[in-house]
Amino acid sequence: MWCLLGATGLSVMGNSIVAMALPWLILQRTGSATIAGVVGSAAVLPGLLSAMFGSALIDRLGRKLVSNGADVLSALAVAAVPIMDVLVGIDAALMALLVAIGATFDGPGMAARESLRPDVAKHSGIPLVKINAWGETVDSLGAFGGPAVAGVLIGIMGPANTLWLTVGMFLLAVLLVWFGVPRVPPRPQAREESYLRSVRTGLVFVLRDPVLRSVTLMSVIAMIFLSPIDPVFFPAYLQGEQVSPALAGLVLAAFPVGTVIGSLAYGVVAEKLSMRITLSAGLLLAGVGLALFVLTPPVYGMIALAVAVGIAAGPLNPIMATGLQQRTPDHLRGRVIGTVVALSGALTPVGLLAAGPVVDGFGAPFGFVVIGAGCALTALYCFFSKGIRQIDSEPQPSPGLPSATV
Repeated sequence: MWCLLGATGLSVMGNSIVAMALPWLILQRTGSATIAGVVGSAAVLPGLLSAMFGSALIDRLGRKLVSNGADVLSALAVAAVPIMDVLVGIDAALMALLVAIGATFDGPGMAARESLRPDVAKHSGIPLVKINAWGETVDSLGAFGGPAVAGVLIGIMGPANTLWLTVGMFLLAVLLVWFGVPRVPPRPQAREESYLRSVRTGLVFVLRDPVLRSVTLMSVIAMIFLSPIDPVFFPAYLQGEQVSPALAGLVLAAFPVGTVIGSLAYGVVAEKLSMRITLSAGLLLAGVGLALFVLTPPVYGMIALAVAVGIAAGPLNPIMATGLQQRTPDHLRGRVIGTVVALSGALTPVGLLAAGPVVDGFGAPFGFVVIGAGCALTALYCFFSKGIRQIDSEPQPSPGLPSATV
């Protein structure tokens, strides 16, 4: 268990550091924030496509192999940046290409590590819901610690040398999974159909299973409202309130801190709680907390409010991961997880495009009322959805597909 958690943390933190070091390197070379933004956006579409199409490899080749292969290929893609910079001098087009290549491996790698959690739970005897709570906690710690570590390393070593350190992190994650995680061979039926048909099988399974279909739709609705928080609403909100960059960083860091607390606390009591009720309550409380930012509290009140929102949201990802894993047959697990990840983020650009006009027309504080209303809408859907009502029950066979047991 600890090896999988360690590998997850290293891989997530490595990606977080890369996400900060690459734009920094571009700014050093070009001085253009626009080019840095274009390079950063090069990761979006490959990430979504690979989550759906690349994750079918997990069921065909095996979870450990895809997890390790993704980290090795990510390490090579990252290493190519400083190498090419020395050899030919890197420009925006080449950087965008390398970023897109690296992002292609992130989706299958993440899905493979999540697919390994039920295997680790079975091998260790630890309840799956606790493994998921700890796994999501590690994800939050990696995402939270990555930018802070990147800032220190870039200041000491420079962005190019910082990238070399992330190469080592990816390779260490490979070693932890290789030697510390049990291997489960892929089921024969995963190789009996063509590759595109296997991708379609994962999509059809998600759409036919009432719980998976409802959880995916819930995620789509939530992501439309939540995706603009970091890139749009909070920068405009904090600048409008004339919050210093240092304090603004503390406000933004408070969310993942609260998420870690919420995930860990949920892991302790998870088996005593209804997943459906906890999911609905978490969404509603997070929405109320976000809407309260319209009151523009003093900065330390913002930090406290951000921690509270993170705590309320902490159980959400562990619950969705557990419901997904419990509903999915072993030989479909990889492609189903990848499909849900891809579909959940499919309409994220809608939220990002709509956020700008909301801020320009009504102000950033009003944006948080919109986000809070979106969370409340998602909570209502979650509470009344016929599909999510079944998340706590034993899975039933989906028509025309194997029984959804793990």
